[in-house]
Amino acid sequence: MRTTLAFLAAVAATVLVAGATAARPAVTISASRPTVVYGGSVNLSGKVSTNNPGESVQVMAQAYPATGFSALASSVATANGGQWTDTVTPTVQTSYEAHWKSSTSRSVTVKVRPLITLTSVNVTANATFSTKVTAARAFTGNWVNVQRLTSSGALTVKKVKLDSNSSATFHVRLHPGRNRLRVVMPSAQAAPGYVSGASKVLRVTR
Repeated sequence: MRTTLAFLAAVAATVLVAGATAARPAVTISASRPTVVYGGSVNLSGKVSTNNPGESVQVMAQAYPATGFSALASSVATANGGQWTDTVTPTVQTSYEAHWKSSTSRSVTVKVRPLITLTSVNVTANATFSTKVTAARAFTGNWVNVQRLTSSGALTVKKVKLDSNSSATFHVRLHPGRNRLRVVMPSAQAAPGYVSGASKVLRVTR
């Protein structure tokens, strides 16, 4: 009899704990992509445990080099099923988390690549090109790699130093026929706050 009572008490305690855990508010968060080019947007989404529409979720952000999270301009309301979405445009590596009632989600981090452009100034045997690296800060004195793309892979043909406008003008000796070029900024030159970036491939025919 005592064994039976002890077993029933243990079951009841387990049920109470499980009920309390189930009733505890919870909110989730995820990002549509882990990396974005400067100026691009990312969709954040998640869900609240009640599955109710009309709940208010506050998205928090921690942009490098901040040491704490701060609230974005406005909260978002959940839709049917307790789902919520928000669109953000990080200008530097940023971590996000969601607050709902007494619950805080895990954090997700979105890394940012600098925006790099490559344009042709004139096309001759020793052609002239210009490049510019754009982000929330300058890259004065940093360098980028000019690469030629071939059937066997990318070949770095020149290292170019950026000026006070995070840009540079340089020459590349072109091969007869079609040339494919791009500019790459390594992670060591993009950091801190940014990861490696590359321009679109520029096709030039000599």
